[in-house]
Amino acid sequence: MSERSLRASERLYRAQRIGATFGRTYLGIRATRFIARRLRPTDMQERWSRLHRANASSIYETAVELRGLILKACQFLGTRADVLPAEYVEVLSRLHDRVPPKAFGIVAATIESELGRPVRELFANIEREPIAAASLAQVHRATRLDGREVAVKIQYPEIASLVRADLASLRLLFRTVSFLERDFDLMPLVEELQQSVPRELDFENEGRNAERIASFFADTPEVHVPGIHWDLSSRRVLVMDFEPGIKVTDVGALRAAGIDVDRVASLLVSAYCEQILARGFFHADPHPGNLLVQPTPDGPRLVFLDFGLAKELPESFRASVLDFAAALLRGDPEAMADAMGRLGFETRGDTDSGLLDIARFVLDAAQRVRAQATVDRELADRLREELPRRIRENPLVRVPSHLVLVGRVVGLLSGLTRSLETRADLVRAILPYAFGATRSRRPPSA
Repeated sequence: MSERSLRASERLYRAQRIGATFGRTYLGIRATRFIARRLRPTDMQERWSRLHRANASSIYETAVELRGLILKACQFLGTRADVLPAEYVEVLSRLHDRVPPKAFGIVAATIESELGRPVRELFANIEREPIAAASLAQVHRATRLDGREVAVKIQYPEIASLVRADLASLRLLFRTVSFLERDFDLMPLVEELQQSVPRELDFENEGRNAERIASFFADTPEVHVPGIHWDLSSRRVLVMDFEPGIKVTDVGALRAAGIDVDRVASLLVSAYCEQILARGFFHADPHPGNLLVQPTPDGPRLVFLDFGLAKELPESFRASVLDFAAALLRGDPEAMADAMGRLGFETRGDTDSGLLDIARFVLDAAQRVRAQATVDRELADRLREELPRRIRENPLVRVPSHLVLVGRVVGLLSGLTRSLETRADLVRAILPYAFGATRSRRPPSA
């Protein structure tokens, strides 16, 4: 079964559905803005919150119906607290767990088309119900003819056509929004999707990413990446070792299994420091479904899944991070803003006042943390909400995509340590990497 092309009527319907959803969202924002400026009701904050939540729910329903790139884009937007208000982030982030699967016959036909043989000649058994379903593919548990347990990831047959059609629709839509709203530029999001999604559609590339990151932990048994079965894999089918485990966020199950949650938190921090600060290449899709924990006689083992989105960091990244950290310790917001510029933050025009405003806020927050000697929940919540809001409201600031992805990792680690109520000293775990005690061992790009 070859890739299914979209009929003209399907492309037209998708474009109309996307345009209608985002059109209603935009008009609602314009109308509410008019009320805020002209009528100035006292409950304006509540009005904005209700509108944002209603808009987010409408976008959510459209994403679940259309799937494909629209679903992927909305999942991505659900991570962008620097761009969208909190209501959108809260609603759209649920899309990671709410993707309806395709019928088994559809994905089985893709397996047979890609691998050139009937499914019964490839696997001794394959479960008809998927163990996971995502925006671009779904995963089925299976048994190889030699008895090994594997997970089979199958790309939806129409997804490449959906991506092409939806990218064109989003580009036109966001260009229109950028024309109407000069200080609300969504085009970088489209460009990021245009770069990342085609790589995610190439499962051979995903397999290479997995093996590259696995090599980082070859001498670290506490961190594991499933092995790839290349003889049963292609660009649209990826077969890997099946790895059972407990979701990293399922604290009750972790404790019931006798797993040391402090050790889990430390493993996560060390694993990501190794990838981001020591190697410059990292697993960039760290939602809980992609991180499992296995109990072993020697303690917990962390399992990374799904390497479709992996990111190469610029060579200068760690040096700029160190410059930023040193300026933060000195209390020098101007030097912090300069380091942010070298990290890839962009400003409009010739002024750096936007970066300086953000740097001053970060410095103030750091001084509060230092004075308290800890980060209590109230302060942590304030920092998590206030910094994205300042970035959104300052039209001068653009956050580079690789730092957004690093920020997702930091957000995961921050949220996890709160939910685990861990006593692990995460700062101490990070410092050896951040200040060069671990030498950079970045290999040549794959």
